[in-house]
Amino acid sequence: MKITSIVCLFLLLMGTARSQSTVRGHVRDATNDRPIENVQLHFSVSGKQTISKQDGSFTILLTVPADTLVVTQLNYKTRRIPVRLPFSGSLSITLEPDMSNLEEVIVNTGYQQLPKERATGSFAVVNRSLYNQQVSTDVLSRLDGVANGFIADKKTQQGGVNYTIRGLSTIQGPRQPLIVLDNFPYEGDINNINPNDVESVTLLKDAAAASIWGSRAGNGVIVITTRKSRLNQPLSVEFNANFTFAGKTDLGAIRRIGSPDYIDVERFLYDKGYYASNISSSSRPGLSPVIEILLKKTAGTLSSVQADAQLNALKSIDVRNDFNKYVYQQATRQQYAVTLKGGSNNMAWLLSAGYDKNLTDLAASYTRANLRWESNYRVAKNTMINAGIYLTQSNTGSGRNGYLDISGAGAYKLYPYAQLADNNGNALTIDKLRRSYTDTAGGGRLLDWNYYPLNDYRYNTTSTPAQDVLINLAIQHKLFAGLTADIKYQYEKQQSNQSLLQGLNSYAARDLINRYTQINYVTGDVVNRVPIGAILTNNNSQTESHSIRGQLGFDRSWNEHAVTLLAGAEYRQTDLTGSFFRTYGYDEQLMVAGNVDPTTAYPDFVTGTKSFIGTTNVFSGRYNRFISFFGNGAYTYKGKYTISGSLRKDASNMFGVNTNEKWTPLFSSGITWDVSRESFYRLKALPYLKFRLTYGSSGNADQSKSSVLTIAYSGASPYTQTQYAVIGQYPNPELRWEKVNMLNAGVDFRLKSERLSGTIEYYVKQGRDLFGADQIDYTTGVGTSIIKNAANMTVKGLDIELSSLNTTGKIKWSTTLNFSYNEDKITKLFLSNKQGSAFVGGPGLLSLTRVEGNPVYGIYSYRWAGLDPANGDPMGYLNGQVSKNYTNLTGAATQLSDIVYNGRALPAVFGAIRNTLTYRAFSLSANITYKFNYYFKKESINYSQLFSTGTGHSDYEKRWQQPGDELKTDVISMPYPSNSARDAFYNGSEILVRKGDHIRLQYISLSYEFKKGAGLPLPFQRLQCYMTMNNIGILWRANKDGLDPDYHTATTAVPPPPMSLSLGLRVAF
Repeated sequence: MKITSIVCLFLLLMGTARSQSTVRGHVRDATNDRPIENVQLHFSVSGKQTISKQDGSFTILLTVPADTLVVTQLNYKTRRIPVRLPFSGSLSITLEPDMSNLEEVIVNTGYQQLPKERATGSFAVVNRSLYNQQVSTDVLSRLDGVANGFIADKKTQQGGVNYTIRGLSTIQGPRQPLIVLDNFPYEGDINNINPNDVESVTLLKDAAAASIWGSRAGNGVIVITTRKSRLNQPLSVEFNANFTFAGKTDLGAIRRIGSPDYIDVERFLYDKGYYASNISSSSRPGLSPVIEILLKKTAGTLSSVQADAQLNALKSIDVRNDFNKYVYQQATRQQYAVTLKGGSNNMAWLLSAGYDKNLTDLAASYTRANLRWESNYRVAKNTMINAGIYLTQSNTGSGRNGYLDISGAGAYKLYPYAQLADNNGNALTIDKLRRSYTDTAGGGRLLDWNYYPLNDYRYNTTSTPAQDVLINLAIQHKLFAGLTADIKYQYEKQQSNQSLLQGLNSYAARDLINRYTQINYVTGDVVNRVPIGAILTNNNSQTESHSIRGQLGFDRSWNEHAVTLLAGAEYRQTDLTGSFFRTYGYDEQLMVAGNVDPTTAYPDFVTGTKSFIGTTNVFSGRYNRFISFFGNGAYTYKGKYTISGSLRKDASNMFGVNTNEKWTPLFSSGITWDVSRESFYRLKALPYLKFRLTYGSSGNADQSKSSVLTIAYSGASPYTQTQYAVIGQYPNPELRWEKVNMLNAGVDFRLKSERLSGTIEYYVKQGRDLFGADQIDYTTGVGTSIIKNAANMTVKGLDIELSSLNTTGKIKWSTTLNFSYNEDKITKLFLSNKQGSAFVGGPGLLSLTRVEGNPVYGIYSYRWAGLDPANGDPMGYLNGQVSKNYTNLTGAATQLSDIVYNGRALPAVFGAIRNTLTYRAFSLSANITYKFNYYFKKESINYSQLFSTGTGHSDYEKRWQQPGDELKTDVISMPYPSNSARDAFYNGSEILVRKGDHIRLQYISLSYEFKKGAGLPLPFQRLQCYMTMNNIGILWRANKDGLDPDYHTATTAVPPPPMSLSLGLRVAF
């Protein structure tokens, strides 16, 4: 009986063994034979599943007599392979790329690369193909209107652009995202990077994605990955060249008062005696031609008929015609780049070079040369060394003076009837000083005191050569399966040497030399206290940084599990030094200069007022140190569920030991659930559906602030000749990094046949311990408030990215929609001043309004009660009553609660719609951007400025002039004398507030590609000819004034950039 039982058990075990088998195999790419990681494999009958490892291998148990192995991977065609028992041997599976889908998206955090499908965080990836649809010299402008959640703000920074990811995260701290270039933060000028070297750009938008960067990631992170070499790659050469043309600046977009009206105002003011003080002033300011004509008429040297004839002649002149003829030109940009790369079994290399040459419409120049070498060496079976160097040499040169760069005498702007040249093109003068004075001053012993604005730029030249050296070294060793050790080092040194040479023929040099000239009219001796020669001003800066990072990484998949771990530490130091000095009497040929006495005050030749000759020599230095410890990890089960987490602790010399010790580590956590992989999921129309949820914290470090007392020595006093210092920052021991917490919930989906796919994300950002003013005991002697970690804010938003494949025949049509909703609100902030005028800004660059319950940037205005029918005065409300008491309307009597909050100054809704059509070798893309739900203030007339500086708006033509005009215009009447409070009330009133909503056609890109083969005996593999039109124009705007809200800034008065056309080709050998 016992023997019988044993035999039966043996037979049963044999049957069971025959009823299941272990299926082994490898998955590779059919086009290049590379192993594919994380491929999903499952049996359709038994439901058993697994994922492929890093080398493409897999094992899976076959438990039924016959089953079908389904092999799926994003961007590859699905394969179904019948398998029967018994099974022996190994499967070799190749997957064909699915050309109807996008390439697999790889996200790069700067610390690691991983497929987007395995990431819990929020990323926006711009691949090389999309990135190259636009042509530009810089790397960031190509992201505007392309990357989801990313926007360029041109209204909060003088002469520049603020780029933000998911809106603001701070009130008074740094706002720019952290830039990471090839694994390390980039401290240099971002314009040094050649866009032709960029392979992809990844935006880290939420805490799970960005918190690994700790105290510098509060504003988001932009990770730029340059092109790389790889092993076993045949030699390839790529060449790209393009040429861009742009039209002249549209000066008509700068709305200024015309010559006839301007002359009428001058006549009006002259009759009122407004210019009497200038006429009799000891400083002898120059007078306009109109005032000189009126003076001659008053003196009787000109008859009324003659004077009127001359004035009428001036009324027909528009100085913008001279600017268009002699100053502005067509802007051009040239760009050339070549890349060579290749690789063998143990070595891979890449060499690239680029050259850019830009010339603006004012002949300002910019040139840049880049040279990059990158190589990989397999020094042992499991050891790789990566080395690279990136060299940049650039130079920025000044050009001509633009329409608003040339001024008249004193504070006066250039009058609209000025002439820059005569009929023969010879430069004409503009009087800075009275001609009757300069023609005789010094009895011929002074330098020419005339100002020639058309030619003066030739003798005022600014040149800014810059060099940047970036060296990378990395060693990676595979300790055992899945575990690697990395050591990375980066060194960067950037130098910029700006020099302003004001030649002897420049008006600035001649004027300064003349003013410090002393003449003894008895002896005829002439002493030039400022030596005759040029004035050379140098401003030098240097940034030098060292970064080193050591980390261990583990990445392994087995059966139904996948684990990714990363831990390490890094140290970074950045030294910034600078110097500023000025030299007089400089001779560029002999390379010599003169000396001045900075300790003696000399009389001004014109006024007799004594002053010192400015010889400011400044040296500066700032040294920042960061040390960080970090770790993150992710675990995936069955390809369905992923959990992730990260932790980072930073320390810095900016905040002292106490703050570093108390600093709470920054963290993140996240989960994903791929619902579509569940056995109960049956939605065939929606084959892919995944949910994500993350929460975490990051920081924002302002390197200009410190918690300890800082002082700065300002050189020697001209009075005592001893060194003196000023306090830079008062001790603030509680000061620390700002902290930003973010919750992000997202869903990723894809319809059948890729017809529609997308991502929808909702997020909430909470800024804590933000920099803001807080009360302090005034007896400390530092004022009534100090910057502390005293403010909080909340940001709520929605990011949607949808991609549709509309047609798939010979003509392929795809559409991408980017939609972002972002609304920030200050939840805590101390206000030391609640006077209404502190919040009511005029048109121009936006200023922080900082009101609890409202956005960081808001539009506030005075309540408007219309124009007075009797005289066209503006009227407002004071204590609920109509009032014209402008002092009280704009003063302390009007508080924050008395003014109007119109709305946000930055768009709450923005995004883009991009359509792409392809037919055979043709490809056409058009990108339309939109911005909604925000406001701006329209510029208008300010009579105080018109009278005192000559700056007048074209609204002058629409001003109230007689009773009844209030029914057809809101432009106030012209008073005399002017009333600055009246002007301030009008320009700050709600009547000038406009909606900023608009839709813009950003660019159109057209290309045609020739490929080798298909009957074409070409000497190259691929040739692409392309054309791009940029800045095409606004398609629709909410305001009826024809204004471009993105560029309507009275402070800079910059008209919208003209449309540009780029023509280029790319060749691959």
